[in-house]
Amino acid sequence: MKKKRSDIKLLLLGQSESGKSTTLKNFQLTFAPKAWREERTSWRAVIQFNLVRSVNTILDVLSKEMLSALGGGSTAHLNIAQSSSRPPSGSWSMDALDANLDGNFSSDDEQEFTSSHSLLKLRLAPLRSVECDLKTFLGAGSTEVTASTSDISQMVATPFDIDYRGSAPPSASLTRRRTNEFAVRSHAAWKRSLGMHTGSSKTRPSSPKAGLDLDGATEVIAGCKDDIKMLWHDPLIQELLKRRGVKLGDSAAYYFHHVDRIANRKYEPSDDDVLRARLRTLGVQEHKLVFEHSADAGSTWCIYDVGGSRTSRAAWLPFFDDAHAILFLAPINCFDEQLAEDPRVNRLQDSMILWKSIVSSKLLTGCSIVLFLNKYDLLVKKLQSGVQARDFVTNYGDRENDAAVFAKYMRGKFKTLLKDLSPKPRPFYGFLTSVIDQQNTGLTLSYLRDGILREHLKKAEIV
Repeated sequence: MKKKRSDIKLLLLGQSESGKSTTLKNFQLTFAPKAWREERTSWRAVIQFNLVRSVNTILDVLSKEMLSALGGGSTAHLNIAQSSSRPPSGSWSMDALDANLDGNFSSDDEQEFTSSHSLLKLRLAPLRSVECDLKTFLGAGSTEVTASTSDISQMVATPFDIDYRGSAPPSASLTRRRTNEFAVRSHAAWKRSLGMHTGSSKTRPSSPKAGLDLDGATEVIAGCKDDIKMLWHDPLIQELLKRRGVKLGDSAAYYFHHVDRIANRKYEPSDDDVLRARLRTLGVQEHKLVFEHSADAGSTWCIYDVGGSRTSRAAWLPFFDDAHAILFLAPINCFDEQLAEDPRVNRLQDSMILWKSIVSSKLLTGCSIVLFLNKYDLLVKKLQSGVQARDFVTNYGDRENDAAVFAKYMRGKFKTLLKDLSPKPRPFYGFLTSVIDQQNTGLTLSYLRDGILREHLKKAEIV
């Protein structure tokens, strides 16, 4: 009991795809490298799934456009719809949001398909079954939440909130939801199937789900390597993806760039590969991090990674009671995006709604709160591509359309909310991060660890 009281309990909070799971991986890589190396191989199937899903998404778009061209009476030419660069008419301020998701397309240049595109579709067709097999193996985490799959009656904007219908969720429903999503151990089924519970990545699976032929999937992917490269580097397909505004995922370009290494029969994931791997977090995952070096060697932190979609947030509440610290991740690049589970809600504004609820909660008064304004690297790319922040964040005014300026502005907004809404004065810790950058993130986490430990010792009246 004495040891348990000395453990640090850290919650990773934020919306879906904010970088919480990647931050957890950075904790492992920085403070428990030996355990990280033992687990790294188990991520191969996730990385392969991410690559294959991106390929099949491109093939879906290509098939649809080719069918459209045939339906129009042409066997070779296609009018590709040009996506308007103007923002949704419902630009949002810090005070209000009126999202308009209607697409605005106009006809543009004619583009020509050739027989090579039909041949690519044929050669890459086996990846359909590979994706299905990997999805079965990896479980529900391989399926992303969308508006069509979300149950609106289960959605809450914050862990403390009422549902969309304007009344508190029925207690029975809330209890049932907590029972189903209360805690999921971080060693999920797909890791256990790879022998992670024994420390061996070579142990063959014993469960029916794990009995799938992962070596066979690797073989098929390796055989499709050249065709995957041809698909990705085809200028027409790149233009098609750009004009249709197809979102493949933050790491798709990275995996395509490294396809020679990933689509290999002897592929072993690198640290960077695993940091970019995407698998949706279900419920609340508990991970016990045992420090392996430095003055903290042997000490244990309990880190909780939460499902961030609005259908999962009611499950957070039971974990707030004895939390020592919260690391809140807000993706700063998503000022022009909407939630996947509810396209009526702007993602950056959703992060601010969550932040307000956390910093104002009396339940979390004694908890240290740290903010990561994450995905700064993607913000830089987005603004450099010509997207204007002021078109979506109307309060941004005439400030320079520069990543550093926008990040400073948003940091000030989050800081003001903490200062104004906290039940008692607390310091503001805010960092600009790109958690796929393991070196800089490791330095930030070391600073964060020291600060959390100091606060913990003060509260325990040891210093």
